[in-house]
This record gives sequence, structure tokens and C-alpha cells, in this order.
Amino acid sequence: MAREHNKLPDRAPAAKKPPPKSKPQKNKPKKPSNKESKREEDELSASEAPVKASKLSPAELKRQQALLNIFSDTFADVLGLDNFTSVLQEVKSALYNRDFEKAFGNEQYLEVYAARWSPTRALCYAKVLEGIREQLEDLVVDGDRLRRLRANGDDIDATAAKEANRQPLRMLSIGGGAAELVAFASLLRHDGGDSKDDSEASDSSEKPLQGDIRLVDTGPWGSVVSKLQESLTTPPRLSIHASPAAHKANRALVAPAERLSCNFAQQDALDMTAEQLTEAVLGKEEKAGPVLVTLLFTLNELYTGGGIARTTAFLRKLTACMPEGSLLLVVDSPGSYSEAAVGKGDDAQKKKYPMQWLMDHTLLTVDKKQPQQQASSDSTPARRCRWEKLESHDSIWFRMAPELRYPFQLENMRYQMHLYKAVAITTTSPEENDTTATG
Repeated sequence: MAREHNKLPDRAPAAKKPPPKSKPQKNKPKKPSNKESKREEDELSASEAPVKASKLSPAELKRQQALLNIFSDTFADVLGLDNFTSVLQEVKSALYNRDFEKAFGNEQYLEVYAARWSPTRALCYAKVLEGIREQLEDLVVDGDRLRRLRANGDDIDATAAKEANRQPLRMLSIGGGAAELVAFASLLRHDGGDSKDDSEASDSSEKPLQGDIRLVDTGPWGSVVSKLQESLTTPPRLSIHASPAAHKANRALVAPAERLSCNFAQQDALDMTAEQLTEAVLGKEEKAGPVLVTLLFTLNELYTGGGIARTTAFLRKLTACMPEGSLLLVVDSPGSYSEAAVGKGDDAQKKKYPMQWLMDHTLLTVDKKQPQQQASSDSTPARRCRWEKLESHDSIWFRMAPELRYPFQLENMRYQMHLYKAVAITTTSPEENDTTATG
């Protein structure tokens, strides 16, 4: 099931014992291993690897520190608790025992989790989104609107053309919560030109990007998300001793507040019907434009917690409702830390399939069923688009810059990343075959 609280941090493994890499094989599952649970526990308890972070520009350091400040300001009361460490250990213990009702039985536990583990994820996700900015620009171009203005005889100058040619960036985050929201806001802030002063920003002819993010998760993260949204769209509090210049430069990460629209739904993605998933993707618009759908440290949990069959059905339903030009971004643990077990018995008797292999097999392989047969079942609706893989990385490190400041040390993390684009199905498309995709 898609749970923000299931996405435990990927701490840097010890330098002498790197996690083994998984090599997907065509039509052949990976050999089973009875050490997976031990490896996962070692990963969570390992100390930070003695590696150096890449040198960041002053502007990038400023942006990353601003995101950390959002978390430290939003959860200042929680971070300042005398029993913060003991509460954190209670949450960790409950998570290890998969007792999620206990781990998130009260708001304090939720905030402790967000304050402790979401900051690193937010910085990492922000970097990933910034890395695909060129592809995201294609999602906000509204050529139809510009043509309608011209057809109505409206006068269109250069500024109006720019504004008419840009629509809000829409993002649906399955299993998303605090980290996804902050990363999305960072993308909007960067687009708005955070290096400009107020006069430059007001004179700019380019309309700042607006964003609409929808978060779907089984955890009750509504309150935490609301607090973060307020922090993201409200200027931070300054000391009474702050200089006039500091007060003049002080503004919210995203301004005005209307630029960031956020909605959270507490729901299990695997239980969503085709109609519910379509509404989550398209909203209430009949002809919605392309959207970015993210599965950030969520897809492997869907496979392991919900099963391969249910997760495959979910991915097929998602594919069926995706508008042409939409993007699917998947980020998860790398290598053998991201596998799904199939079969009966204990871990040693089950076969392990790499998440990437399962994902590509579902997304890049066309079913043998006819479209009309697919449309007759809610679990396998007819496909309007096929997926094209734009990027794929088996292992990437995100390392915290030593100059960054937070109430406690944050760990490095390692991840795999895959980006897909929904393109229209054509009868002559070479991808319309029955070959197995292995990525």
C-alpha cells in the first residue's frame, strides 16, 4: 500500500560493504535471498559513508537551506521537545515492527517523522524535479488557449502570448506527503526567480509558474501537509532585531499563495477504481492537459505490501487514464533493496523480482487482449497511450552539503530513477508487440 510513513530513509551504507546491485535478466527472475530483511535493517542503522558531497553553487546552497528552514520552522515546537529523541525511537520501533497504527496514532508522531526523515527526501526530490525541468515545460504549454484567443479576435501582445501559452503544472503524487509537497514548491519558487528582488519580479513579463499538486496516501497526513503549505506560502518570522534590509527581502518561498494549490486524500491507491484514479489524474476537467504522476519511494512498497497482481492492475489503470504527453516519474531504493517476492513459504522459498523489471514489463509491454476486452473490466481498462522511457538510472547518490544546517545531521541517500512519457498509440507503432521489456 502507498504509505508516506513506510518510506524509511536510505542511509548511506558502510564504504566497505556496498549493497549488491540487482541485474535484471530477461524472462528470468532473480535468485531468492534469505538475507533481505537483515540487509534492510543494516541499511537503516548504518552510519554515513565517508564520502564528499559535490560542490554546490551559492544559489543552490541557498535554495536547499531554504527548504530545510521550512521544516525546522514548521516543526520547531516538535524539534524542541525535551523528549524528542525518545519519541523518535518509539516511532522507529513501531515502523520496524510494521505497527503503523501505533507509529502514527497521534499528530505528534506524524510531525516527528516529517521533521526527521522528510527533509533529506525533499532536497533529493527537488533536485530530481529540477533535473527534468525541460520535460516539465512541455506540460505547461497551452497552445490551444492561445489559438482560442486569436480566434476570438483578441489583441495578443508578447506578454499576453507568454501568459496564454502557460498553464499550471499539475502533479499527482501517489504515496506522497511532506517531502513531495516541499520539493514541488521548490520547483515553483525557482521558476519564479528567487534571485530577483521585488522590483525586478514585478516588472518581469513572464508569468510565474503556478502549480497544482494532489497527494494520495493511506497515512493521515492532512494536518502535516496543511502546516507545510502555510509555511511555504507565508513569509518566515524574523527576529525583532532583524535589519530593515532583511525585512524588505523577507518573503514566502512561493508567493503569492495562490500559485500553490495542494489537496491531500487519505486513500489506498491499490483500492482506487478506474473512475477514482481518472478523477485523481484529470481532476474535474473533461479535457485536462498532461500531468506529472510520481511514485517516489512508493512503487516497491506497493509491490511488496499489496502484491504484484494488484500493483500491476493499478499501473494498467493508471496508464489507461493518462493524457497524452503526461510524465511518470519513479524514484525508489536501488538494486536488491527494491525487490518483490513471489510464491509461498518463507523468504528463502520465494522468487525475487527486481522492481524495475516488473515495472518495465507492465508499462512497456502491450497486452494480448483486445481493447474492447480490456474496457469491459475495471481492472484492465482500455489503453489510450503507451509509455516511452525517457530516462533510466540504476543508482544515483544524493549527498548532503556540509554547509547546510539543521537541528541534527541528515544522511546521504541513494536511489534509482526512471522517467516515462505517455505517447499516443498508433497502429504502426513498433512498440505494439508482445516482447518482454526488461529495461
